[in-house]
Formats: sequence, C-alpha cells, structure tokens
Amino acid sequence: MPIPTMHKLAPAFEVIQRLGGKTEVADALNLDKSTLSRWCQPRPDGTGGMIPQRHWPELLRLAREKKVSISLKELIAVEV
Repeated sequence: MPIPTMHKLAPAFEVIQRLGGKTEVADALNLDKSTLSRWCQPRPDGTGGMIPQRHWPELLRLAREKKVSISLKELIAVEV
C-alpha cells in the first residue's frame, strides 16, 4: 500500500501529478521519490513547493513526451 502524500504545495505537487505521479517522475528523472516529496513540503525541511531549476529541462521534456502542457511560468512559480 503506498504511503499517502502529506504535503501538496504548488507548483511541485501539481506538476508531479500531471506528469504521472511521484514514481513515474522520479524514475524519469532518475531521482528518489523522497526527493520529489521534499519539493512538496514546506520549508525548512522541503523546498516550499519550488522545483529546483536544474530539473526544469527534463520536466519540460517529459511533459512534451506525455503531451502534457506545462509552461516555464508554472515551473518558475511566480505571479506575473
């Protein structure tokens, strides 16, 4: 039985869900699922919902492959 997701901070949680969930995204990025969990956790233990910039190109590539619309603006997570 999978462990339920406790933290769902945006934009990380939404991006991960739209790309197929933690397991699928972690496998595609060659990361541990706990890394993705930290993206969804509040600071100081997590990133506060922010996705580290070094992963943006691979996430955008994965989105294109899956035909999922994810913009750079969503990854940056700023109000413009």
